[in-house]
Amino acid sequence: MSVNNLLLWEKWRPKTIDDMVILPRIRKNFEKDLDKNYIFYGGFGTGKTTLSTILIGKYTKDKPYLELNSSLYTSIDVLRNEIEDFCKTIPMMESDCPYKYVFLDEFERVSAQFQDAFKAFIEKYSKNNVRFIITTNNLSKISEGIKSRISQINFDCQSFEEEKFVKIGIYNRIKKIILPSENKDVDKDTLIKIINKKFPDLRAILIDLQDYLETGSLNDGFSNLQNGVNLKLYNMIYDEKIDYVGIYNFLMTEFGADKIDIMMSLLSKQFIGWSISNNKNIDKLFECNYIISEYYPKLEKSIDPIVLGMSVIGEFRKILLR
Repeated sequence: MSVNNLLLWEKWRPKTIDDMVILPRIRKNFEKDLDKNYIFYGGFGTGKTTLSTILIGKYTKDKPYLELNSSLYTSIDVLRNEIEDFCKTIPMMESDCPYKYVFLDEFERVSAQFQDAFKAFIEKYSKNNVRFIITTNNLSKISEGIKSRISQINFDCQSFEEEKFVKIGIYNRIKKIILPSENKDVDKDTLIKIINKKFPDLRAILIDLQDYLETGSLNDGFSNLQNGVNLKLYNMIYDEKIDYVGIYNFLMTEFGADKIDIMMSLLSKQFIGWSISNNKNIDKLFECNYIISEYYPKLEKSIDPIVLGMSVIGEFRKILLR
């Protein structure tokens, strides 16, 4: 059973800021003109790109602006040609907005040379009323020189209250707007499960919602959860009989170097839920969370992800088995 033969996420992509579930601390920055340079950063599906296109569209209707996906245009030549050519053109005349905008999505993928040269662009063309909006899923991959020149807004929830605000907003948008418009309904408990599983990624939540509407069953997410790898991982951490070699063989067999990111994910929200359900060292979860927060950013720069994975397991055991 198809939902009008369209992807829910595409069909219900927010077209105005009022369509978005957006934190008040973020929204208050855009009550007036879009008159500053910004870096929007945070996890996947948190609204960075959507808000950028909405804001720029508000001020550039029927007027030129430049939008580039930085994962496709990584070379410094793009900066020297397309972007510089756009910035040099005569400012728009008789416009309600005095600014021209350049939107660079997924900026963490551009080259180091691009980033180094871009620092000068920010200062040079800001004087010409050009404003830059940059989005990234990984702020640590943007140079300090750029970050020191641009205002930064974190789209990730910073507290339990913020998480609650966003979850309620997503629930209400789906329950009160999307589902009635699609002549569909989902019971409260099921909808909460769908939201919690992929939160805060609204795009992934709507994809799972559509799967549920079409199949009548919930998708369990990671395929490795279906064969119990998560439980094997958690029990292995607590099993003092398993030595270094046993842990190494387990990681190589179940994950390999290319899937250590999945292992890290299983030790995040999934591990918290499992620990609470089984009343396992709940008072030590803060320390475990810190380990994941500390090690996860190192994964992309790690020469050997397996060694990083072994280190994380070792730190977890040091905390949980003491």
